[in-house]
Amino acid sequence: MQLRGLLAATLVLAALGHDASEKSKLDINQKVYIESEPVLGDGAGEGILNTCQGFAKQHVSNPDAPHVKVCGTGIKATFFLRGRCEGYYEHSKVVGRCDTTMASDTCEEWSPANDARFGHYQSYMVQQC
Repeated sequence: MQLRGLLAATLVLAALGHDASEKSKLDINQKVYIESEPVLGDGAGEGILNTCQGFAKQHVSNPDAPHVKVCGTGIKATFFLRGRCEGYYEHSKVVGRCDTTMASDTCEEWSPANDARFGHYQSYMVQQC
């Protein structure tokens, strides 16, 4: 009886692990650019997925930066005023189209030209939809 329970638990964990690894694979349309440089996809890899990232100092110190672009319908990037990807009232911005009915190469862009406050944002996180 205990062996049967252990086997069932092992199968459940294996299935969960399989689902998690499948979700982490992105297709070639999923890309994020900051100041025209790829930070996810397009040769940059997927290393930043689901991890908090800080903007480079030149982007934080320049009120006209960053210009961000999120492509694909399977990811979104959330940008935060505070470091460490912490929300602060309404001071966060989600960029990306989590709508699989749209073209797979759909892109959305955002910059301080859209909202001057964005030039003071300090961190971001890219996540799957």
